[in-house]
Amino acid sequence: MCRRLFDSLEEIHERIVQAPHLLLCLDFDGTLAAIARDPTTVFLSGRMRLTLESLSRCLNTSVAIISGRARADLQSRVDIPGLIYAGNHGLEISGPGLIFVEPGATARRAALEKLIPPLERGLEDIAGAHVEDKGLTLTIHYRQAAAANWERIRQVTEATLADSSHLFHITAGDRVYEVRPHGAGTKGTAVGWIKERLEKPTALVIYLGDDATDEDAFRILGEDITVKVGCSPQTAAHYQIDGPADVQQFLEWLAQCRIADEI
Repeated sequence: MCRRLFDSLEEIHERIVQAPHLLLCLDFDGTLAAIARDPTTVFLSGRMRLTLESLSRCLNTSVAIISGRARADLQSRVDIPGLIYAGNHGLEISGPGLIFVEPGATARRAALEKLIPPLERGLEDIAGAHVEDKGLTLTIHYRQAAAANWERIRQVTEATLADSSHLFHITAGDRVYEVRPHGAGTKGTAVGWIKERLEKPTALVIYLGDDATDEDAFRILGEDITVKVGCSPQTAAHYQIDGPADVQQFLEWLAQCRIADEI
């Protein structure tokens, strides 16, 4: 069972002080910013932006934003120079001296495009449901759809993917279905790729996320500091906090610790 993060700050600070490098990994929606009915309206608050900018300037600290959004969309909403941006659950990554696009996902782009028309036809008469093309993945959004239609949305999604199950798989998120290439990597493998390219194999990772796909990272980062954002009885994370307001508070504490340790 994971513990409350704010009850463990002393032991976390001890680990931070001893670490030669800190890699801070953060989900976006539901972690850095509250989830909205319309995901196009979500941006960082001014306070969160200042906190991330402060952390990005700290010595021996790297900051990565790892999201299910397309990388370009993610970067436009955060827009802080010097950060590492991993989009599509880590299938595309960019940052200072870093660039990566998962070749297996790129190779299946044409097959992914063919799924869009039948999905759109199956959902066209369901208000509040739509398909988002994120280049390397698809997301079926239904946050704004009536609960009475949720089961039908699931059935349409699964039926459309039935003949492509050898190429893609469906994962369920918070009022979304994600269509992703089989074997193309996860948020967990993205963290490993970032550590390798930073040439910081002994870096301490602090990972905060609220999404089901963040569990892939939590499971891999067994010896690091993993934080589930939101209530969940089942998580591989070591710690838990309630939501973006708690994330803000923790990141401000972390920034103060890093700045104090530099003095």
